[in-house]
This record gives sequence, C-alpha cells and structure tokens, in this order.
Amino acid sequence: HAQEKIYPIAPALSFGGSVNDAGQCVGYSTTALGDLHAHFWDSGMTQDVHVGPLSFSKATDVNVDGVLCGIYSTFIPGYIVSQFRPYVGDAQGNWLDIGTLGGGGGFAYALNDHMHVVGTAKDASESMRPFLWDPSTGMQDLGSLGGFTTPRDLDNFDRVVGMSANAAGEYRAFLWQAGGMSELPTLGGSAGDAKAINDHGVAVGNSTDGGGVQHATLWPAGAASPVKLQDAIRPGTSWVLTGASGINELGEICGTGKVNGVQRAYRLTPLVSGNRLSGARPGITGRDNTLHGLGFEPGATISVAYGLAPGRTAAPGCTGQFYSIQNAQVLLNTVADADGRIAVTFNLPSSLAGTQILVQALDMGRCIMGEVRSQLLQ
Repeated sequence: HAQEKIYPIAPALSFGGSVNDAGQCVGYSTTALGDLHAHFWDSGMTQDVHVGPLSFSKATDVNVDGVLCGIYSTFIPGYIVSQFRPYVGDAQGNWLDIGTLGGGGGFAYALNDHMHVVGTAKDASESMRPFLWDPSTGMQDLGSLGGFTTPRDLDNFDRVVGMSANAAGEYRAFLWQAGGMSELPTLGGSAGDAKAINDHGVAVGNSTDGGGVQHATLWPAGAASPVKLQDAIRPGTSWVLTGASGINELGEICGTGKVNGVQRAYRLTPLVSGNRLSGARPGITGRDNTLHGLGFEPGATISVAYGLAPGRTAAPGCTGQFYSIQNAQVLLNTVADADGRIAVTFNLPSSLAGTQILVQALDMGRCIMGEVRSQLLQ
C-alpha cells in the first residue's frame, strides 16, 4: 500500500506517539523557532496542538474520538523550575490539566475511549506514583507490587497493564483491574513488562526466560501461563522476537525483533480458520461503532450476524452452513477488500448496554463460517 507521510510542523524533527482506529496520529514536532509542540495528524494534514505557556508539549496517545492525552510544561507555585504536567485535550484547542496526586508534576501515557487516562504523578512527598484518572471521579493511585511502577496501557474496561518492581526489586509485568494489582508470570526469568492490552483482556510485552534472555510475550486473558511469541511463528524463520508493544482487537501484534542480527519492527497477523472479527469498536452503545475483520475471500460478500446465546441458526445463501448462535440475526452485509479485510461502521442502540453479544461472519464467496466473537457491550 502507498504510505502517506507525516510531516513535522516545521521542516525539522518529528516524533511519533500513537495512532487510533481512524488513522489519526499524534506525537510532537519542532516548530520554526525550535520549540517542541504536540501535533495531531489527520487525512494528510499535520496540526500544531500545543498546550501550555512554555515551549514544550507532547501528545502521547489518541482515542477513537480524537481526544489526546500528553504532557506539557508549566510553572507551578512553590516550585523553582518548571514542571511536566499531564493533560487531556482535543484538536480544537480545548484541554485540561488533570492534576497530580498532591505533588508538582506528572505524565500521561495512554487513554481509552471513555477518556480515562493512565500515567504517573507525584504525591505530596514528591514520590512518583502510578495513576488512573477518570473525568468523573478524578485521579486514584494504582498501588504497586512493592516498588516503582509505570502503567503502559489500559482498555475500555479500565484494565491497566505495565511494569512494577516487586519486593525483591525485580521488575515484573502487572495487570491492574477492579482496584487490585497482580503480577503477570514471566517465561521463567526474573523480569517482565506488559506494554499493551486489548478489550478482550489479552496483554503483550516482554519477559525473560530462565537464562535471562528477553522474549516477546503474550498473556492470554485468564490463562495461568504466558506465551512465548517466538514459538507461535513459523519454525526456521530468521526472526528473533524480543518485544511486543501493541495488540488490537483482531489479535494482530506489533513489536520489535531482529532479522539476521539487525533490529527491525514487525507485525504478526494470526492464522485463523475461516475468518476473525474484532467485535464492535469501541463497544460503547448509543453511538457509532466500527467492526473490523480479516481472513475473507477478497471481493466476497460477507454476512455478519449476532445474537445473545450459543445455538444453531441456518445461514441464508450457503446451504449446510449454520451460525453457532441461537436466533442469529444478520447485522450487516459488506464486501471484503483486496486484502480480505472488512471495516464497517454502525450504531449500537443504548438498550444493549451491559449485554453480552455473540457475533460471527459468513464468507459467502467460499461459504466458510468464521470464529464466534463474544463481547460485553458498555
């Protein structure tokens, strides 16, 4: 595919931060005066979205609605030097300092589609602490495994992953949910770091084995043991996967590794029997959502059905095929692109909030039924 370039605000340096499902990107870039300003990129245009009174701001993440989180610099009463502060904002110039845990500064690292933010902020003793910020309830301390803690990512259910030192001083990956933090197991070594989590509760990052070697790692939702991603790819490849930094709702993973000793970025796409759906994104009722899918016959008509319970429903148009859903209702029909993918937008009625739904797709080009995806709507 042709790649669109993301230009800096001025002809100098530009640094990436994150990208959302709409293809909007954020980061920070130099200006004509050499300052560093947050930028927002959309549809081929880069926009300066600087916040604060001083010369530095940085956007670190962007959600599905184009809301940003990031860091800016300002002077705080009682402090001699300027402080970094966490903020949320949008491309229209509206922004909010989300505060700290009682100290002078802090950093925002990621936000979800509810505009909830994770980062680190100083408490009253000027110790840096991990936080989760909610626009309704404010900032809460996430605790730790025993030492310094950095949250990396959160999903739309406020499950947070990151890295925390335990009582022995070893840095381990963690999962925080429903008010408590738990340590995620390693591949047998003493170190781990979870970098991302999707809305199905699957986390990725890196951890070490018994010999102290670091590997890209996946933690399946609810599973007792992590997966070494190197073991999930084709044997005999020249790739050595050392870390994973992102995972989407389809299970596609990006990260870094080495090819013949040279560091490179990678994307892993899961091999599926039939096809796979992402579920509705962001999975919030009363608004538009987008459904993504992969593994279809290019150019084929794709029929997506949904229901509330497992069962068996005959699929129209493909004799002998059945949705694995009781009383399955066709949600939509679309056409797969040249890569065998779909992306369709539709509205989820508010009446479905709190409902667990099942979705499944039929590739009518080959009459192949795909995986069933279960999703709790919010």
